[in-house]
Amino acid sequence: MDFSIFDHFEEEVVVIDKNYRIVYANRKYAEDMGYSDPEEIIGDFCYTVSHHQDQPCEGECHPCPLREIEKTGKSVNVVHTHYTHDDREVPVEICAFPIENGEKIVQIIRDIRSDKKKYYLFSLSQKLSSVGFLALGIAHQLSTPLGTILLALEDLEEKLGASDETELIRNAVNTCKDYVDKLLFLVKRSSNRDLVNITKSVSDAVDLLKVYAKEKGVSLEFELEEVGYFLANETDIRHLVLNLVLNAIQASPEGEKVHVRLYREEGRWILEVADHGPGIDQEELSKIFIPFYQGKNKKEGSGLGLAIVDSIVREYGGSIDVKSTPGEGSTFKVSVPIPQLLEFPENGSPATP
Repeated sequence: MDFSIFDHFEEEVVVIDKNYRIVYANRKYAEDMGYSDPEEIIGDFCYTVSHHQDQPCEGECHPCPLREIEKTGKSVNVVHTHYTHDDREVPVEICAFPIENGEKIVQIIRDIRSDKKKYYLFSLSQKLSSVGFLALGIAHQLSTPLGTILLALEDLEEKLGASDETELIRNAVNTCKDYVDKLLFLVKRSSNRDLVNITKSVSDAVDLLKVYAKEKGVSLEFELEEVGYFLANETDIRHLVLNLVLNAIQASPEGEKVHVRLYREEGRWILEVADHGPGIDQEELSKIFIPFYQGKNKKEGSGLGLAIVDSIVREYGGSIDVKSTPGEGSTFKVSVPIPQLLEFPENGSPATP
């Protein structure tokens, strides 16, 4: 392929082979990265030139475009921080796509500092990533002393008997443990995946909340179609459903209903959870997936439930759409693509290659 067609592009363009070597860079890319000529970086590793590191990019903040394309064979859009030759930091959006039967990828790169919305979301993701690493360390450190407190409390009750005070301590410690468990799940989920019957997983998760809903005076109505099998971690699917439905129950006044609907549409499974609660103000909608964000009308929960949902949905290449009207309620719509390989045939079993 003749890469000279990219020579006069206004955007930065770089071509990388499967070994992460730069095989082409246009002058715009070279100059923006602080080099006088593209030839200075041809043959170098892309991660050395743009990130000043000795191994490929990884993680949520800097997912490697080459690795992401190898997973799906499709083009990807990611946001990175590039480090120029003279150590300036530049936030960029990278559109990457495979060429030459996947042997190389082309990256078209754009500086997003002038795009306020994308720059804000990028800055937020960087901060949340740092919070995630911090949370993981804190959660691990807290697990042991919390367990020790519970054991000591049990010994104390054996010697002196249970009391209102010991029950108060137990509830407080269990609340802390719940925070820790949610933090650990948010930042360190299992990558193990199996074929999961989505309809059964959703049904099982909803069943777990029936008693809680009844205690709150809220009724659950659900319409669950058979949508087939999905390659996933079943715990992820149940956490997704539990958090969305629990959130809806907590938002609902006594006597109201929460509607849960599961169906298939154009190669995707769709989960909708609707409540008739106070709704969410428009200025809050962009914040509800931020960890620990409680919102004006939030009276229960840790503020981690929707952050967990967002993390899970993004992990499986899905999206979340939220429609809310103050005073009328909210509807959360999760849409996740079903791989062609796992299309659900009429005989009720997952298809094979």
